[in-house]
Amino acid sequence: MGLSRDGLSLLLFLVLAWCLAPPARCQGPRYEKFLRQHHDHPRTNAGRDYCGAMMQRRGMARPCKDINTFIHAPKAQIQAVCGSGGIEYWGRRRSRAQFPVTTCSLKGPPWGRCSYLGHANHRFLVVTCDPAGWPVQFDESHIM
Repeated sequence: MGLSRDGLSLLLFLVLAWCLAPPARCQGPRYEKFLRQHHDHPRTNAGRDYCGAMMQRRGMARPCKDINTFIHAPKAQIQAVCGSGGIEYWGRRRSRAQFPVTTCSLKGPPWGRCSYLGHANHRFLVVTCDPAGWPVQFDESHIM
C-alpha cells in the first residue's frame, strides 16, 4: 500500500509549507549553535559569576573559550540583522541599532577551571549570515 500521486504531492506540499511558514523551524544547525553560544534573552540570573555560569552551561568551558558575547535581545531582532535590521559591512552584516550584551573574557589560563570577567554594555552586532538569512557567526573582533 503506497501513497497515491495526489497523496505524495500533498505530503510534499505540507513538508515544504511547514519549513517555509515560520522559517525558524528550518534554520539549520549553524544557527542553533549561534543561539547556544550567543543568545541569552531575557538575561539569565546566574548570580555574581554570570560569565562563569553561562560559559559552563553552554559548553564553552572545556577547553576555556577566550572570549564570548551573549546578546540580550529577542531572537527575531537578532535575525533581522541579516535583513532590514542590518547593513552590509565588509562581507558581513552590522546591526543598525545597538544591542544589550555581556562580553565574557577569560582571565586565566585556558585549562583547568575557567575564570571570566564580564562586561555588560550596548554595541552594534557584526554577524555572518547564511544564504537563507540566518546569523551563523558573531564577529567578536568588531567592537562598536
